Amino acid sequence: MSLTGLTSDFTLTGVPGATASEPDAVAFTVETNNLAGYSVTVQAATATLVADTAGNTDSIPIGALRVSNSADVLTPVSNAATVLVHTQGTRSAEGGDDLTNDYSVAIPFVNSDTYSVTLNYIAATL
Repeated sequence: MSLTGLTSDFTLTGVPGATASEPDAVAFTVETNNLAGYSVTVQAATATLVADTAGNTDSIPIGALRVSNSADVLTPVSNAATVLVHTQGTRSAEGGDDLTNDYSVAIPFVNSDTYSVTLNYIAATL
């Protein structure tokens, strides 16, 4: 099983009080010959998106960041549990299945900055 071509980073831009969205923000390919299929989950490495600028102590709770699943339902990202973003009960196509996830973030009243978090994607056989 392999998960390749994972988007290394993406940016959601907006002002406090807005919800910033990016369709197909993350793209990746999953290949497996497991006849039972596979699932893909995502989990944040930390509980907050942190500001990039030194001295800015503002942060955005990770639950404000939402990811789409295979049913196009936006679900809050978590650092405490994985979020299912794709599942299927069959093996992938030869060469892999090309998949994407939409992301959005509800921007709270924070200083203007770039806020970051590491997202860990995991592919597993069923």
